[in-house]
Amino acid sequence: MGKYSINKTDQAGEITGTMDLEVKAYPIREPRGNTKAFASVTIDGMFGIHGISVIEGKIGLFASMPQTRDKSGGFRDVAHPVTSEGRKALNEAVLSEYAVALGELEVKQESTLAKIKEAKEAAAARPAPDKSAAKEAVKGAKNKADDAR
Repeated sequence: MGKYSINKTDQAGEITGTMDLEVKAYPIREPRGNTKAFASVTIDGMFGIHGISVIEGKIGLFASMPQTRDKSGGFRDVAHPVTSEGRKALNEAVLSEYAVALGELEVKQESTLAKIKEAKEAAAARPAPDKSAAKEAVKGAKNKADDAR
């Protein structure tokens, strides 16, 4: 979970304080379509927004706020930043955390691939089982069964 701090501004654009964001991104391992990840944001430890999507658009990645369908069939954001500065800061925090999570996912995949490679090499280094001994054991068991009849 990444921690980010953004400036709060009043309507005149004056900085009035800071707001703390905790962001967690969940990359989709095998994305279908243009949704690459989902994210959750907690604001000042008091307000959570879940269902934020990381979308690959025509000009790059962006954070799409959770939406619901309205009566006319269109979509409306359930929660969203009110100012363009707020939207930009939230977008940057989500995309930064997505990049971190994507890097962690790649490291896990590389680690898994390395373990698979080691297992294959270890299996190749072991001597092959003696199939002739197994065949003789089967023949012997078959002969005993025939003798018992």
